[in-house]
Amino acid sequence: MIRLLVSLYFVVFVSIIAINQGSEFIWQHWVYQAPDDLRHAKQVAKSLQASVSEPAHLASSIQRYSIDEIAWLVEQREQLLQGDVITTYTERNDALLSFLLKDNATLVQLGPFQPAEQVLLPKYLLKLCSFLLLAVLLMFWLRPLWRDLMQLKYVTEQLSKGQLDISIARSRFSAIATLTSQFHTMATKVANLMSNQKHLVNAVSHELRTPLARLKFALAMLEKQAPEPVYQMSQDVLEMEVLIDEMLSYARLEMAQSTLQFEPFDIVALLNEQMKKLQRITKKQIELDCPFSQLSLVAERHYIARALQNLMVNAHKYGQENIYIGVKATQSHIMLLVGDDGKGIDEKEHAKVFEPFSRLEKSRNKSSGGFGLGLAIVAKIVAWHGGQCEIQTSQWGGALFVIYLPRSH
Repeated sequence: MIRLLVSLYFVVFVSIIAINQGSEFIWQHWVYQAPDDLRHAKQVAKSLQASVSEPAHLASSIQRYSIDEIAWLVEQREQLLQGDVITTYTERNDALLSFLLKDNATLVQLGPFQPAEQVLLPKYLLKLCSFLLLAVLLMFWLRPLWRDLMQLKYVTEQLSKGQLDISIARSRFSAIATLTSQFHTMATKVANLMSNQKHLVNAVSHELRTPLARLKFALAMLEKQAPEPVYQMSQDVLEMEVLIDEMLSYARLEMAQSTLQFEPFDIVALLNEQMKKLQRITKKQIELDCPFSQLSLVAERHYIARALQNLMVNAHKYGQENIYIGVKATQSHIMLLVGDDGKGIDEKEHAKVFEPFSRLEKSRNKSSGGFGLGLAIVAKIVAWHGGQCEIQTSQWGGALFVIYLPRSH
């Protein structure tokens, strides 16, 4: 904080001083010009000063004073003693030319002359250029800071997309160079933790398959000796296999975001395909609400199909007799709806059901065969597409899942 404040204060202070001095120099030497008659009068005054050595040689109409009769500023007095012709102005803005004779005591004053003209346009243009120059200098100061902030944004976007190969080009001129370095260290640790977690899930899931295969073989050998215990143990092994498959699917999903290919496809055709698959495994009544014959959506078709499949299987598991599938569309979004006539989900548990390995005690428990990964996969796929997933109440009082997807990525 102190470093940022000091560097900004120093840049602004030096810039203002430099701009003021430069503006004054430009104004005096290149912009401001006195009226023509006043410049001519200055030339006459200099000629008169050089040719007249005594006050008696001056005409009686020329005003003369002692240098001490007028209260001069220190700078003006020094200019007079150096032999310069100085310009002063009356209350009416008339110009008076004053200079000393060679005796350095007699002051001659010529005038009044034509008032000095106001040069407003060059004056304001010069001010505008000064402010623009200050903005340019501040931009040079902000550039390293802006670059570091954009790199922080880039790193967070890479981490959110699951891309763990991150790097930051550090700048020692930035006011937040220390923060950037610390953030890079933290991001590297987070990326390593995420990578280790993925490798651990994959390794554990794959390695468990070998002992499970041995268990299945051993149970098959013992089935004739103890059918009932062997059957119960076989069910446990089968449950572990299903869990491993879902864990592998979720782990692969974590690494799939970087390979997504968004292309236009007909969402109505996809919905009909998934509904036909559902009809093969359920005897429940399916109500389809789709007023479109064709509806284009730009998305990853495979993963949208996976999300719909998970929601339909979910409705098949927890519905009693009816399943609802619907499609709605606005100018910017497409809504996919899947509902059932089950017990529903309490509003307090809406956010929890999308968490991995989350199961509700009443309507979503282990006895129904789920492991809490299906809805987590749906939420992740929808988030990849920049959409949202909500839980509402269906027309029968059960759960209604609503997916909002942007029509174009």
